[in-house]
Amino acid sequence: MLKEERLLKIINKLNLNKTITIKKLSNNFNVSESTIRRDLDELEKKGYVKRTHGGAVLIDKFNNEYNFLKKTKENIEEKTAIAKYAANLIKDGEIIAINSSTLTYLMAKKIKAKNLKIVTNSVDIIVELSNKNDYDISVLGGDYFHIARTIEGPITEKQIREMHFDKAFLGVNGIDLNLALSTASPIEASSKKAMIECSDQSYILSESNKFDNASFYKIADFKDINEVITDENLSENKFKKYQQYTKIFRAGA
Repeated sequence: MLKEERLLKIINKLNLNKTITIKKLSNNFNVSESTIRRDLDELEKKGYVKRTHGGAVLIDKFNNEYNFLKKTKENIEEKTAIAKYAANLIKDGEIIAINSSTLTYLMAKKIKAKNLKIVTNSVDIIVELSNKNDYDISVLGGDYFHIARTIEGPITEKQIREMHFDKAFLGVNGIDLNLALSTASPIEASSKKAMIECSDQSYILSESNKFDNASFYKIADFKDINEVITDENLSENKFKKYQQYTKIFRAGA
């Protein structure tokens, strides 16, 4: 098992149990306790967990960053405007990749195009589109990331790289001039990067409050995508600054 895959599984266990011991993790993954200590040290440095005597607990910052159900209730008006614009970019008969995020989920609810082939790693998008009889839907394999309600991992990335898409739609955790497009985990970064590289056109869906904020792991450069779709609250200064590097659309503006 790759380290990134093990870290994801540790987070899943913490999300379900809230706290866990080094000894138990060592037994579960059949690795040494020193390996688990290094894993927990890394997760603590990233702000995901707090080390305790003999184990770790999940912290609120991580819950805020990844909690899918919580994030679906935030900034509804702005997210809806972004979702509507993005959905209208999808045309009949296209092959579409949709990465898991609250924005792409809302976009999926707004799609009007017909006869689509859709590939996604989002459990919620699969459920949302399951009643569309003219859609050919493929779910990517991998490890289920409980709190984010997404499927990720090396298997996910491998499957993506064996496909080709007309368009890809993705969410991000940060947009800045240093990392460009970034996300909070290396496993998510890998699947998002793969979708962009395997698509003719790629679109980033992001609320305006993510501009000038970098997350942990780089996904891609601005030159690798076609457009960032954000909300009307993006300031004119930030719009002009980022417009130099990629196309920016302020939905609702």
